Amino acid sequence: MKKTAIALAAGLSAAALAAAAFAAPGDKGSRFERLDANGDGKVTAEEMAARNEALINDADRNGDGALTESEMREFREAKRAEMRRLRNPDKNNDGVVDRAEYDRASAERFERLDKNGDGVLSEDERERRRGHRGHGRRGG
Repeated sequence: MKKTAIALAAGLSAAALAAAAFAAPGDKGSRFERLDANGDGKVTAEEMAARNEALINDADRNGDGALTESEMREFREAKRAEMRRLRNPDKNNDGVVDRAEYDRASAERFERLDKNGDGVLSEDERERRRGHRGHGRRGG
């Protein structure tokens, strides 16, 4: 049972970390910054354990302190649906992205990229985005 709980927690953590890579428009900080609870530039086992505990609590529908495969699957699907909803610029769900929806999505993306809020994307902000998207790939 303990091995199953550990495996479920590891799987949930991986799913949550993947979901965190696509942070909601209002979220602040990188995935690393959110994991680094004390802001010391390092993620410790304790910080990871605290994050895992919070994720398990969120996914544990029946409140028994453990996750079933079903609970984990439901949690993962709910997170994926939320990410799809947040990325979809068709906010009125009419099947069409009109000019206002497109402009709003574009402005929200710019706002997320403009980390210092000065209304200009600096080379550093652009490089950070390129590094995130490319995951270390080189080329043009």
